[in-house]
This record gives sequence, structure tokens and C-alpha cells, in this order.
Amino acid sequence: MDHPQPLAALATGVQRESLLQLLARSERFALTLVLAPAGSGKSTLLQHWRARCEAAVVHYPLQARDNDPLCFFRRLAEIIRAQVGDFDTSWFNPLAVATGLSPQLLGDLLSDALARIEQPLFIVLDDFQWIDCPSILEVITSLLEQLPANVRLILASRNHPGFSLSQLKLENRLLCIDQHDLRLSPAQVQQLNAHLGGHALSDAYVGSLLGMTEGWVAGVKIALLAYARFGTQALERFDGSQPEIVDYFGHVVLRQLPPDLREFLLCSGLFERFDGALCDYVMQRTGSALLLEELAERQLFLLPVEHQPGWFRFHALLQDFLYRRLLVEEYARLDQLHSRAADYYLGLGEHEQALQHAQRCNEQTVFLDMLEGSCASWVRNGQFGDILRWLEPLPEALLSARPKLLGWLIAALSLSRRFHQAHYYLELLDSLGCGVPGANLEPATRQFLALLLGLFEQDKDFDPPPAWRELLEPGQDLEIRACTLAVIAYQHLLASRLQEAIRCASESKQLLAQCGYSFLESYTDLTIALCHRNAGRATHARKEVCSDYQRTDKAAPAWVNRATAMVVVLYEQNQLVEAQQLCDELMAMVNSSSATEAIATVYITLSRLLHRQQQTARASRLLDQLSCILQLGNYARFVSQVAQESMRQALLSGTSAAMDAVAQRYDLAARLQAGEWAVVRAYDENWERVGLACVYWLRARGALAQAERILKVLAASLRPSEMRARLLIVEANRLVLAAPAQTKGQQLAALSGLVEVYGIVNINRSVFDEAPGFAAGVLDLAQSGLLVVPDKYREHYGEFLQGIQATPPVDALASSLLTGREVEVFECLLSGLSNTQISAKTGIALSTTKWHLKNIYSKLNVSSRTEAILAVRPRASLN
Repeated sequence: MDHPQPLAALATGVQRESLLQLLARSERFALTLVLAPAGSGKSTLLQHWRARCEAAVVHYPLQARDNDPLCFFRRLAEIIRAQVGDFDTSWFNPLAVATGLSPQLLGDLLSDALARIEQPLFIVLDDFQWIDCPSILEVITSLLEQLPANVRLILASRNHPGFSLSQLKLENRLLCIDQHDLRLSPAQVQQLNAHLGGHALSDAYVGSLLGMTEGWVAGVKIALLAYARFGTQALERFDGSQPEIVDYFGHVVLRQLPPDLREFLLCSGLFERFDGALCDYVMQRTGSALLLEELAERQLFLLPVEHQPGWFRFHALLQDFLYRRLLVEEYARLDQLHSRAADYYLGLGEHEQALQHAQRCNEQTVFLDMLEGSCASWVRNGQFGDILRWLEPLPEALLSARPKLLGWLIAALSLSRRFHQAHYYLELLDSLGCGVPGANLEPATRQFLALLLGLFEQDKDFDPPPAWRELLEPGQDLEIRACTLAVIAYQHLLASRLQEAIRCASESKQLLAQCGYSFLESYTDLTIALCHRNAGRATHARKEVCSDYQRTDKAAPAWVNRATAMVVVLYEQNQLVEAQQLCDELMAMVNSSSATEAIATVYITLSRLLHRQQQTARASRLLDQLSCILQLGNYARFVSQVAQESMRQALLSGTSAAMDAVAQRYDLAARLQAGEWAVVRAYDENWERVGLACVYWLRARGALAQAERILKVLAASLRPSEMRARLLIVEANRLVLAAPAQTKGQQLAALSGLVEVYGIVNINRSVFDEAPGFAAGVLDLAQSGLLVVPDKYREHYGEFLQGIQATPPVDALASSLLTGREVEVFECLLSGLSNTQISAKTGIALSTTKWHLKNIYSKLNVSSRTEAILAVRPRASLN
């Protein structure tokens, strides 16, 4: 695979051919371990190897913050997906890590996801010494036990990894490259010396230097840098016996620099990475960018930062040395330097770096004031993980002294479904009012936090206290009013009061935009989209949903909510390729603080789309994963959605054992026996969806009369509600059950009545999916000549109405361009099959399938699957 040009440009230093050939053998081993102390040339070696490696390489440079399972595996999934387009995040995604699955099972999931990548892949985990979390190490151990043949793992570390290698050694699946392999040879010392600008060295001195340094790259380079700059006198003073050999850099190299350059170099040790503008601001000087270029030319262990032109970092050994010297020589200025660095990063919106510098200031108030401001920004943007990461480690006494921080923490815990902890801190907040008058939060803020926690913990069972109306009074703080309206809009949605939900959400959306609460604003977008869907107006909000989605940065948490709203629109309008692509992207983005509505919508929609493609194992696993996530709270409504979808998929698969297993899991027999669906009641979504699951089960068992009675009760309960889309699905199921006992004329009359009441536009994808057999009935009537289907509708739902399509699946123009085998392959593509599935169905090799698809794209003058589909099936609108 081609690598981006910056990598080749960054691959500096001496090429070590023997080592590169050794590392090239990694393709034969499951694990390659590059194990050596800092300064041994591990990163440079990997950089040179990546520049010439022809296979796909996923490079993950680890840091201390990656020693957290959720952070580690989410970042790993993101990097793999960015490098390898067919990495299946429905199989392994960050939320799977957060659901408490065993490391063995997580290893299985990751192995399965990697096995679906068709090309050879190297995963490079650099600076693995930062990882000692047992959960991460156990997952990697499990992964290595079953690593797919096309995947190879490379770990570069200063220390031995924290898992056993004995089994890998016994099975000859381990390649180890250690500090002995990384030692410089005499020829390489001469080559490096020439590269650094030094005059030729005698063989005797090279031998002496290697003896003193044992070929350690950093030690040799320090000595040669001194020689290149200051001549033989510097070399004579180098004996390699100092306790810390890097100190030699300070004693010889750093001391010889001009004072201004030395001070600049010393102060730069403050940063992990830096550019000219940062140095100018913090050191209150000018011209730093030029000075950095000069330092880079001097080869003073200054390394360019990959993919960030103009930014540099020091070798880890040198930065550690410089910062220790800075603590000694510039102690009086250190607070000022850290404070200015914090201000600079805050101005860039880089709160993480800003807080790290503020935390190092002696004055704790600087850090806490900045932390309050950062949390205010994070809560507006939906970055609840950042809030938890910074606030949870703080002492309780400090949080109590800063009630604003306590408020942000309660909000983040509530929205991350950590309800017990949120209750604890809310009680702590309430207790402050007695002892610290005037130091606590405003009563309205405390009231809102209790409202937020109650709704997200209890879901549809939440009954808001009457006092919540005080939060919407005219004189109330604008932010409190805006946020309360968003919460109450969602509560109306849960209670099926759709018009009220839309009214509150629309008003909230305007106010939130004024306040800059982008995440909650996107939450109102999702609420509105779901309201229109349930009201039977799936196309109503399409234009607004598309506009909001397109203007949202994908990196922002708000994107998840707006992309989920887009999934709703695309799915209902039968744009399944686009809906699935968006679901795949969302699977890599949703996390433990994403809205449960977003998580459930994405998981269930993707599961349904995969089941449609006969990928039943993956579809079932997604529903199982969602079930695990839903155990974190009172989510009976979402559980009922999983129950209905699980039974629907089992019905379509025609497996009675699978249906009975679902029935047992949700205790359907006992609930039927208790008469749960015998009497009309106020509409309840849990009750309705589990009722539909019962209907599917009873249909399969031949108990049609009992199924019809349930549908009749559900319909009667739905009619007074605003949930017209759900009522339409129930009525469509009733038509399916009644059809076998009716004449064609009676079936036509019933279908015509349904269209007259609901409109053809609202008989959409959900109706066809959730009323199994309904499409077949429509097709039967159309083929009999009794039903005339509008052209646009026929084109839009051709998948269900294949017998009455106006055009064949591949149109005449495409057929005239393609060979017979290409038409066969293209038909499979149009039906949504993957490359592997096309190969299985047609009986041709995977490489041949890809070759046929490449020819098809060329003949149709397109570049992708989506373009090919649209080229022969123009998208119809039902508006």
C-alpha cells in the first residue's frame, strides 16, 4: 500500500539494512517484540520499516493516557478503521469494552473483526511500556492466541510486556529484536558520524567508543554530536562511565551553546511538543520558528512531529534531562512559564494541554479556575468523558469547595449512565447548603441536575415533580431554561406526547444555539426526528435533519446525535446503502456517554440491515451487545425493542428453536398466560413492542386467532395516541393475518383502506420490515392486476415488489455493457452482498470477484458501489 509522503520525509537518520531485513521477517510471526532501552533507535527503525513496507500498517504511538481500556481500544479501532476500510466495527467497538465483557470474549471479538479484513495488516503498538493495565494485557493475550493469519502484531517497548510469551516461543510464533540486535556496528558508527558532520574517526577510537557505550545509539550519538561541534577535546572527555550518560549532553553540548540558544533549548523542555508560535508566546520572544529550524539542523535530538508541519519534539531522554535542569536553573520562572503555556493552549481550545500546565503551577487556584472553565466548555460540547477523567480523581473536599465542579460531575455521571455515583454527589451537593451559605450552586441548577438524573435513570417511568415548571419561568436563567426544555421534550417523547415533544424541542433548540450548547441542541434534533418517525411523518423533517447533519463536525459529540437522526431518515426512505454506511461509522463513534436513543437506534438498525443480508450471526451479536449495554439502567423500553427485533429475525430465519429461545428469554408464555394483552389500556411502547414479539411467535406456532386478538387490543390502545407509525405497523400485521381467509377483492379493499387512511408515503421501510409478509401480499395483489402501484413507489421499494418492477435489476444500458458473468456479479452487488458473499454465491474466487467489480465500475464510469447502484437505480422520492 502507498504511504503518505510525510512519512518518507520524516524517516531521518542512518538506514540500518541488516535490522530492516530482520524486521521484515515479522510477516512470518504472530508477534514481533522490539525490546530495548530508551535511545536504542526503536522508533527510527520502525519509521524506516514503515516507509518501505508494502502491506497496510496501523501505527499506534502510545502515551500514558492510553493505559485505560476504553481509551486504548476505542483509539485502536479508530486507527484501524482509518487505515483499513473493511474493518468491521459492528463486530468490535468501544462500547463492547464498556459493557463488562470478559477479556477472553473481547479478544474473540477483536480477532473476529480482524479476520474480516481481506488484506495483510501489521498493527504496530509503539512505546508499549506505557501499558500495564491488566484488562488490556489480557485482551492482547487472548487476541494472540487466535490471531488471524493475515494480521501481525508488533510491540515496541522499553520493558518486557506484562504478559507471558512462553507459549508463543514454544509455537515459534515470536520474533524478538532486543538491545543486542539494535547495537550499532563500527561501520554504522562511521556512517552516523558522517551524517552528523564529523571528520572520519580511527578504527581504534570507534572500537573504544563502542566499548564504552555498548553500541547504545543515544550514547554514541551524543558523543558524535559533541565531536562534530567541538572537536577531539569533547571526545576525549567522553568515557561513557557517567551514571546517567545523557548528563554528558548538558556538561559538554549544552554548555557550549550561546546563552540565548541554551536558554531557549532549556525552556523548550517544558513541552511534549512545540512550534515557533508557542515558544514565542511562553518565552515572550520572537523568531522562535527560525531558531527551531536551526536546532533541527544541528541534530540536537530535535524530531519533527509526524503530520504536523512546523511542530517538533525532543527525544524522550533529552526532554527529561532538560526539564530536570529547568527545575534547577529556572525554578523562579517556572510558574510563569507554565501559566503562559496554559493560557496559550486554552486560547487554541486545547483544554487537555492547558490543564496539564495549569496543574503544575504552585497556585492551585489557577488550575481550579481553568478546570471550571474547561468543564463548562466540555458540557456544552458533550465531552463528558473529559469531565469524568479530570474531576473523578479530585479529593471530595476540593469538589465540595468548588460546587460548580460538583455540578459538572453530576451532569457527566448522569449522562454516562453512572447513576449511583451521580446520586452520591447530588446528596453531597445538597449537604453543602447547611454549612457553607452562599457557596453552593443556585437552587435552579440543583433542581435541574435532579431532573436530569431522574429522567435518564428512570426513563419512561420518570414522573417529574411539579416544581420543574419553575425552571421555565420568564425570569429564569437562559441556560437553565434551554436545558430544561430539552429534557422535558425527551420526557414528552417517552410518554408519546409527540406534538408537545416537538414544541419543547424546537424552542429548546433555538435557545441552546444562543447559549452554545451544541450537544444538547443535537439531542433536540434527534428527539424531533424520532417524534416525526413515530407520528408517521418520516419524510417531514428530512431537509432540516440533512442540513444540521452536514454542518456538524464529525469529531464533535453532537455528530453522533445528528448522524443517528440521518440514519432514521435514510432507513425509513429505504436508502439502505447510505444508512448502513452511516451506521458503520457510528459504531466506531458511540461511547458510554452517548445518548441511549442513539446507541439503541444504531445497533438495532444495523442489526436489521445485516440480517437482511443473511449475516445472521453478526446481526444477533449486535442485539446481544445492546442487551448488555441496557443492563446499566432502567431501559425497559429499549429492551422491548430488542425483544421485538430478536423475535422478528428469528421468524424470518424460520427457526422455531430460536423463536422459543427468545420467548423464554423475555418470559412471553407466562405473560400471555397472565393476560397481559387481553385488555385495552393506555398506550405503552414496552407493552406494544413485546406484544408484537408475541404475535410473531404465535404466528409461527399457528395460533393465528390468539395473535389477531393481541393485534386488535394493540390497535385499540394505539388509536387515541399520536403514535400513528406504530398503529400502521399493527394494522399491517392484522392484514397479513387476515389475508389467507379473504378473497383477493377483500384483501384489496383492506389494503386500499390502509392507504386511504395513512397515505402510500407512510407505508415505508419499517412497515415492510415489522409486518413480515405484508410486502408479499402487496406483490400478490399487484401481480393479479388488482392493485396499481405508483411508479415512484415501485422504484423505491423494488426489493419487496420485484415481480412488478418497471425495469430489471440491471437496466438495459448496463446489460449491454456488461458480460454475462459481470451481470451476475452486479446483481449480487445490487442486492447488498459483500465481496466475500458474492464469491460464495457465484462460486468464483474473491480475487476474481474484485477483478469483475473493477471492470464493472470502469464500464459504468463510476468509482464505488454506491455510485454503481445509483447509476442503474436512480433514487426515487415519495414526497
